[in-house]
Amino acid sequence: MNKTSFIIDGEKLDLNAMNANTFKGFGYISCNNSSRLLLDYKWEHPESYQQILTILFGGAHPLMRMLKVEMGIDANTSSGTEPATMRTADEAANVCRGAGFQLIADARQLQPTLKTAILRWGEPGFLRKLWANVKTDNPDQDVLEAAYEPMYQWYKKTIIAAYETYGYLIDYVDPDRNETKHPMYRWIKWFATRLKTDKSEFPEGFPVEKYNDIKLIAADQNYERDFGDQMVADQDLRVKVPAVGFHYNTDDSATQSFTKLADEYQHEVWYSEGIAPMTNGKYRVHASNGEGIGGTQSGLDIANRLIKSYVKSRRSLYLFQPAVSAYYPGVNYSHKELIAASRPWSGFFEVDNVGLQCMKHFSDFAKAGWDDEGAWRYLTSACDSGVGGTENLDHNQEAPSYLTLMAPDKQNYSVIFVNDSAQPRMYHVTIQNVAVNQSQQLDVWESIGPKSVEDGYDSRMKRIRETIQPIDGKADILVYPHSIVTATTLRLRNDQEVVYHRLAAPCTDKVLKGTGDMLYMDDFSYADYSSDYLMSRGGTPRYMTDQGGAFEVVRENDRNFLQQMISEKQRALDWEYSYAPNLTFGDDHWTDYAVMVSVKFDNHTQQNSPTGNYFGIGLRELTDVKGRLESAPYVFKIFSDGSCQLIKEDQIVKLTYIDNFDLSIDHQLIFQAEGNHLTASVDNQHIIDFVDTGNPHFSGRVKLGSGYFHTRINWIEVKRVNRDTALISERLDNLDDRLVYTGNWLHVCGLDNTKWNRTLSYGTADAEKTPILSFCFVGTGFSLIGKQNTTSSLQITIDHQVINWNYHPQSGSDRSENTRIIGLLAGKHQVTVMVTDGKFTLDAIEFIE
Repeated sequence: MNKTSFIIDGEKLDLNAMNANTFKGFGYISCNNSSRLLLDYKWEHPESYQQILTILFGGAHPLMRMLKVEMGIDANTSSGTEPATMRTADEAANVCRGAGFQLIADARQLQPTLKTAILRWGEPGFLRKLWANVKTDNPDQDVLEAAYEPMYQWYKKTIIAAYETYGYLIDYVDPDRNETKHPMYRWIKWFATRLKTDKSEFPEGFPVEKYNDIKLIAADQNYERDFGDQMVADQDLRVKVPAVGFHYNTDDSATQSFTKLADEYQHEVWYSEGIAPMTNGKYRVHASNGEGIGGTQSGLDIANRLIKSYVKSRRSLYLFQPAVSAYYPGVNYSHKELIAASRPWSGFFEVDNVGLQCMKHFSDFAKAGWDDEGAWRYLTSACDSGVGGTENLDHNQEAPSYLTLMAPDKQNYSVIFVNDSAQPRMYHVTIQNVAVNQSQQLDVWESIGPKSVEDGYDSRMKRIRETIQPIDGKADILVYPHSIVTATTLRLRNDQEVVYHRLAAPCTDKVLKGTGDMLYMDDFSYADYSSDYLMSRGGTPRYMTDQGGAFEVVRENDRNFLQQMISEKQRALDWEYSYAPNLTFGDDHWTDYAVMVSVKFDNHTQQNSPTGNYFGIGLRELTDVKGRLESAPYVFKIFSDGSCQLIKEDQIVKLTYIDNFDLSIDHQLIFQAEGNHLTASVDNQHIIDFVDTGNPHFSGRVKLGSGYFHTRINWIEVKRVNRDTALISERLDNLDDRLVYTGNWLHVCGLDNTKWNRTLSYGTADAEKTPILSFCFVGTGFSLIGKQNTTSSLQITIDHQVINWNYHPQSGSDRSENTRIIGLLAGKHQVTVMVTDGKFTLDAIEFIE
C-alpha cells in the first residue's frame, strides 16, 4: 500500500497574505452562447431556472463564488455567438442582450456577495479597424494608443449599463483579449490608470468612487505563463494588477513567478478558465477501464487539478467553462458541464451528480470567499500533489494529492484527498498548534463508485465512511482507489445541504410540439407573454441560439420580425474565426418535418460578393462544431439572384434557378424531409426533389442562416409531414444503465464532443464471448446511433423473433443512424442485438414513439 505522512501545523497558517491564500472555491463562466437557453428556462419554467441557480449559488455552502461574463462580439467564439452590448460607438450599451449580465443579477438574489468579472473575446465591429493589429505578434506596440479610449468606453458603458439595469457593479475587469498569446502591457497600464482616475460622464447617482476601485485581473492566457514573469519584473504593473490568472495549465512558469506573486506580493492567482467534468459520472461508472467515478477529465481529475494548481502555482479560485451548458448539444465543447440545460420547453435539465459532489467535497467543508468575508485559508505546508500532467492529470495518478483548508481562527480544518489510481493510499497525519483539541474527531466523507453493477451509480456518493479519533494528535486516513475523501472537524452529518441527495429537474422531459401536425411556430409577436418580454431579453427570440451574426426581434410599422443585425461593415474582429450568420432552434427528437419560413431579403445593403446575399434552411442538425449553416446535413439555400442549391453534408447535390426573383417582396420558403426524401419550394413553386440513397440522416434540429445582410424573417412554422409522423420519444446513451451488455464489449468514455456524452461502446464479434446488447422500449421503432468505421453484421431479435439474421449497419458520420427499425406495432418491445461479424460501434439508442 502507498503511504504518505504530513503535518497539519496551525502555526504555519498565513493570516497576513490577504486574498493570496483565501480559499475562493469555484466560479461560473458565462460565455460563447453557453448560458443562452437559460433565458428561456427563466420564462418558460422559472422553477427549473431557480433550482439550477440554487444548486450553484444558493445555500449556506455555495459552490460558486464568482460569475464571470465574457463579453460577446456578435461572432462565434467556439460554442456559439454572444451578442455585443454595443454595435456602434454612440449606441447605449444593452446588457439585456445575451444571458450573462442578467444571470449575475439573478444569482446575486441568492448570494448578494457574489463576485463578478468581465473580459472580452475580441472586438465588435465598430472597434475592428482601430484594433486590427491586436492579432499581430506584437500587439502591445502595434495597436496605437488612439485605439485605447474607444475600447475603454465600451467597457465603461457596459459596466454602467449593468449597474443601471440590474443594480450591481462589476468587481474585476480584464482589459486584454481572452486567451491572448501576447499580453498588451501598455494598454493594461493605461486602462488601470484611466479606470482609477475617471471622474466624468457618469450618470447621476452612479457610485464613481466604487467604480474607480474596480480591480484588474489579467492576462487570461491559455497555457502561456509569461505574464507572471513580467508581473514579477515590473513593479508598476504589479501595483496596477492585483489579480492574475491563466487557463488550462496547473503548473507555474519556469521561474515560479505566480507562486512568487502570491507568496511574496500577496496577489490573487486564479485558474481563470478550466474544464468542467466531461462525460456524466453516471455513465463513467460503466466504462470498461474500471476507473469508476475517475479517469481523465472526470470529477476526480478536476479535483486533482484544483489541488495541483494551488500547490504548483497558488491558484485559489477555479472557474468552470462552462458550469452550465445551456446550449444545444453538438456544438463545440459539448458534454462538458456540471448541469446540462438544453430543453427549455419542458424545463428538464440534468445534473452530473458525481462531478458536482466532487466539487462539493471542497466547498461544503470550508467557507469560500475573500479575506473580508472570513474565508478559510489554504494551509500551504499541508498541501501536496505529485500527479502528472499540466492539463489532463493523466499519469502518476498514484502519487499523493491532498489539500488542507483551515478557518482563520484555527478552530476547524478540512483535508481533501484525491486518489484516482488503482492502488489505495494511507495518509499518516500529525495535527499540532490548532485552536481546538489536536485530537478532535474527524468525520471522513467519501465519494466512490458503486460496488457492483446492480448498485446505483451514486450509491456511495458523499457519505460519512467513518469517524476517526486522533490519538496524541495523530490520525491515519485511508483513501481507496478512484475516490475523493474529505476529513473534517466540522460536524455536518445532519446538514441536509451537505448530506448527499440525488439532484434532478423538478419536471420531466418532453418533445417540443404543438397541437395537431404543428411542432412549432413563431411570429415573434409573443402576444401571450408580458409586455417586457422582448425588452428584458434584448430582443432575443424564443428557443433560438445564434451560431454566427446576431438575430434579434425588431419592431417596425406595428409588427415584429426577426432580423439579422450584422452587415459586412459591422463584422467583428474574430477571436479565432467565425462563419456567416446562422441560428439553431428546435428539438433534436424531430424526425419527418417541414420548415416554412416567410423571409424578406435585404436589397439595400451593398457588398462586393455576388453570392453573399442568400437565405438558407438546414434540417436534422445534430452536430455543429464549427457553427455553420452547413453543419446541418441537409441545407436549402436561395440566393438574391434566384439561384438555389440543395446541399448534403457540405456538397451541392441539386441546383436550380428561379427567373425574375423579386427582392422587394416577402417570399415563402418550404423545406421538407420525409424519411430520405427531401423537397423544397418557393412561393408555392416546387423546385427541388431529392432522394438520399447514401447514408441518410433522419432526425435533428432546424438551422436558419443568411449572409451579412439585414435579412428579415416574418414568421416560422415547423410541421410534421403528416399527423401520423412519429417522433423520437427518448434517446439513451450507450452507457445508460437500462442497456444490458454481455460478451466482448469495450465501453469507452472521455471521447471528443461529436459523440453523445463523449462515450462509445464497441462490440467485436467473438465466437466464445459473442457481443449481445439487450433493451426494452415502448414505441413503434428504434435506431442505433454510431459512426461505423468498419463493416459489421448484426442479428436483430424483437420480441423473441429474429427479424434479420444478417443486418449490415450503414456507414456514416458521428451521431447518425447506422440501424433503423420502424413500423412495429405500438407497445412494449424487447430487443436483442448480436454482433455476428466485424466491429460494431454504438453511441446511443433512439426510441420512436
